[in-house]
Amino acid sequence: MRFLLSLIIPFSLSVLAQADSDPKAATASLFVARDAFYADVSKFRAGDLSEEQLVQRIAEQFIPLIDDRKIALRVMGRFARQATEDQRKKFTVRLQSSLVDTYARGLAAYGGERLVLPEEAMILRTGRARVEAKLESPGKDPLPIQFALGYDEKRGWIVENVVIAGINLGLTLRNQFADLVRTSGSVDGAINAWTLSVGGSG
Repeated sequence: MRFLLSLIIPFSLSVLAQADSDPKAATASLFVARDAFYADVSKFRAGDLSEEQLVQRIAEQFIPLIDDRKIALRVMGRFARQATEDQRKKFTVRLQSSLVDTYARGLAAYGGERLVLPEEAMILRTGRARVEAKLESPGKDPLPIQFALGYDEKRGWIVENVVIAGINLGLTLRNQFADLVRTSGSVDGAINAWTLSVGGSG
């Protein structure tokens, strides 16, 4: 799962396109992000990028594109309303850091998987789309992946959620935060204990 997350994270940050109802525009930058990921992997494995350089590259290229506040508030769920502004800012930073860390660690698990994307997205309504993709792994059955996209006037198409083989990533992270609040006894405790954990090493 770590590699899968490392592949999904860049797509979940910002998918830029032009038209809010063009099925090809909705998938165009998914292809760009996918190819950029594989190029980075190749450079990393060839020794042209160190792990530290790769993490820095991801931070510089992808993190500025994240609507990190919105993502953090969604993960915090109902607890976002209870949190102070300082707590929300603190969790935003921790979530951002955990995304980059997961990306870097996931590279070690890369085993030649390929993300297969359709040429066009399914436009549900103006500004909303779904992309049905699959991850092909050597010697394994393809893994279905569904991207839920929304259109932002300033940034274009943005992946708002991902469902991996029926597992809703956004809901999983929200449940994880709620569990941390329950076990730690407070929103502060959940923020301090947060790490991105949605699967094992496979």
